[in-house]
Amino acid sequence: SLGWLPEAILPPLQVSVSALTLIAMAALGLMVDPRAVVRAGPRVAAVAALSALLIGVLALGVIAFLPLG
Repeated sequence: SLGWLPEAILPPLQVSVSALTLIAMAALGLMVDPRAVVRAGPRVAAVAALSALLIGVLALGVIAFLPLG
């Protein structure tokens, strides 16, 4: 913390940030039409699957290596 905000409001803000991030990611996922990806072809579907896998691996790496609480 840089000390810009009072320590008392940090825990509720952390919960709010986590919830809003989850909602935003779910909204992005719900906007994807899997049938359109399949219709676009196997290469597009493979790239979409690999990018999702890469994002998951990177997220797990961040969780494993950074002191997040």
